[in-house]
Amino acid sequence: MSNVPEPSAGAIAAEPLPAPKIWGYVTTLGWAVLINVVATCVAIGALYLWDPKAFPVDLAFADSITNARYIGGTTLIANIVQIALLIGVVRLARWPAKDYLALIWPERREIAIGIAAFIAVLPVLDGLAYLSGEPIIPPFIIDIYRNAQSTGSLPLLWLAIVIAAPVAEEIIFRGFIFRSWVRPSRYPFIGIVVVSVVFAVIHIQYNWFGVFQVFLIGLVLTWVRWRSGSTLLPMVLHVIANFYAMMQAVVFVHWLS
Repeated sequence: MSNVPEPSAGAIAAEPLPAPKIWGYVTTLGWAVLINVVATCVAIGALYLWDPKAFPVDLAFADSITNARYIGGTTLIANIVQIALLIGVVRLARWPAKDYLALIWPERREIAIGIAAFIAVLPVLDGLAYLSGEPIIPPFIIDIYRNAQSTGSLPLLWLAIVIAAPVAEEIIFRGFIFRSWVRPSRYPFIGIVVVSVVFAVIHIQYNWFGVFQVFLIGLVLTWVRWRSGSTLLPMVLHVIANFYAMMQAVVFVHWLS
């Protein structure tokens, strides 16, 4: 029999818990890709069971991305799954989701600066499109709006594009990925640019100029996240941007075409 005394319950309770960690650069990207793949598969399967008529007869990419019922339904479901899985991954790192994802409100001054900067950027992007000979309103937005109008899916489309997509994308990019890729340093702009590039390239529904515009928007959103320390502020700005795009489609479809 050993003479070493057993540790008391108090001693066990006093042992420090493992410190929270920030996922590494590659691990963060891996988690983000895996979560997106799983969420997409779940969304497609769930939508097929819930509303099989939402699926386009022709599964060609060009047709599917302008099918409002399909895009709206899969976007809503996938975004919910993505957020749930992200919270789980954050908890694996032993962080409260609110802290890791920076789901806090910044100071009023930061809110005012962020909103003012973003509102100033939107007409500049329209001006760049005009000067470049590109359509001010992306054809994708007009096509999917018209499809939603003809199929009675406008409420679903508005909810998916104006609310669900901005919330999920900001939690993923300005929340989860930002936490790992934009570390406190003398050169945070490198991480800000990289996050913005990845954010832009996933928007494959646009042409090259549309992706460039998304990159510029992402750059502003990521800068606002870095400056304010909040993911909620760029989330609100992203909602404003998508609402602005949808209102442009409304004006074009109902009054200019």
